[in-house]
Amino acid sequence: MARADDHTLRSAPPEASGPAGETVALPVTVALPVEEGQAAFAGGEHAPEAPDRAGDYRIGSALAQGGFGVVYRGEHAERGTPAAVKVLHPELALHPDALARFEREVEAMRRVRHPGVVEIFDVGRLADGRPYLVMELLEGADLAHHLRGRGRLPPEEALAVLDPLCSALEAAHAQAIVHRDVKPSNVFLCAGGDRPRVVLLDFGVAKLLDAPGPALTASRHVVGSPSCMSPEQLMSRPVDARSDIYGLGALTYIMLTGEPPFSGASLVVLRQLHLFASPPRPSARARVSPALDRVVLQALSKDPAERQASVGEFIAGLRAAIAAPRARGAAERRPAVGIYVEVRADPGALEEPDAELLDDFEAVLPLALAALADAGFAAAVDAGTAALVTADRPLDPAGDQAARRGAVDAALSLMRRLDARAGRDLRVHVRLCVHAGELVASSGGALTGGDLLELAAWVPEGAADGVFASPAVLDGLGVAAQPAPTSRRSSALLRVMGAVDAERR
Repeated sequence: MARADDHTLRSAPPEASGPAGETVALPVTVALPVEEGQAAFAGGEHAPEAPDRAGDYRIGSALAQGGFGVVYRGEHAERGTPAAVKVLHPELALHPDALARFEREVEAMRRVRHPGVVEIFDVGRLADGRPYLVMELLEGADLAHHLRGRGRLPPEEALAVLDPLCSALEAAHAQAIVHRDVKPSNVFLCAGGDRPRVVLLDFGVAKLLDAPGPALTASRHVVGSPSCMSPEQLMSRPVDARSDIYGLGALTYIMLTGEPPFSGASLVVLRQLHLFASPPRPSARARVSPALDRVVLQALSKDPAERQASVGEFIAGLRAAIAAPRARGAAERRPAVGIYVEVRADPGALEEPDAELLDDFEAVLPLALAALADAGFAAAVDAGTAALVTADRPLDPAGDQAARRGAVDAALSLMRRLDARAGRDLRVHVRLCVHAGELVASSGGALTGGDLLELAAWVPEGAADGVFASPAVLDGLGVAAQPAPTSRRSSALLRVMGAVDAERR
């Protein structure tokens, strides 16, 4: 698996991208999920010749391969107990640094006796001299795999993972061990049970604070993305438990928002961002309480002295932020996009209407609301001959742009449908106005305010037909528009020059 060595960050070979910009590589300390057990080896390399036996364990199929070794499915020869057997690559077996790293991983895992750390069964050397490590076989999936399917997690679900993970890290810190590689692919969610067991993987780059020694490097070690690495580690400065707290902050950020605190096209850019840039607030990227911002951003402080003093302090702060009840009646603001539908008739036409006019006039709004409901919009205001429908707007830029474009497309599609409706009376006129803003809702969900409800401030004056949109909606969409012909307000909407307008000109 691609890893960071102690002093060097090298570019990784092309591999599949995982969540949070992290290079996807197969775990090297545990089995992959059952359905992926026969996955191809990382980097497209051929597996070394598999041994038949490692101590008392028979060797089966290869489960995964990384830059450091190969993991095989094993079985105790007498008891039949399943296990995972990790064997060092042959070319590294005589390399002093590689052997030292292997021994460091074994020592770290043996010191930390905790349910959140893989249990070691046996350690030894094969007949050809390669060291091996036999450990429990875990079935399930790592957190990176889980997030690829989920995108991001609700705070309560993230806490259910972080609680046991922090307990394992606390146990490691109590043994003077700094993990130094806390990230989604190193967190394993075991299958089975109502509450999956959470296991912290890969102590291969852990730092034993009570056994200082030279940095361990190996020619095959590469890093996919330093998405969770602390500034002091990136600068090869001394590390302590607060480096893992930075990793926890980055991991929590990824779980809550679906993306890392920093993204960059190269390791150089990412390094600079971790060293000098301030990450966006999590609540600016996902609908989480601003109380979580303080806890996560403190953990991501550049200066270790400004972070939480311990993992226990970090998880306690996170629990409190998630458990803090919302004040009764407190308003919730949420970004949204709205479409205002207005039906009008020619001046005087409704004074003595005929049946055709009334039938069409009364049919337009229900038809429009049904079509917009199918497009994902919910009614917020219904005034008989006019209505406002809204839909939530994601906080991430790509999702926000997609929501705004979807609203404009829905309005144009609806206008085309209304122009082609059966029984259309030319004395009936429709205009659709699209705006992006926010809604304010009470704790019970009732809408109480927000600029989308202030129709007088953004609906254009006059009675022009067509589709109109505010600059806030059209920003970055590349949609042709022109000023509304009868508007006299600087905040008025623009008329969208879509297919409908082309037909009418």
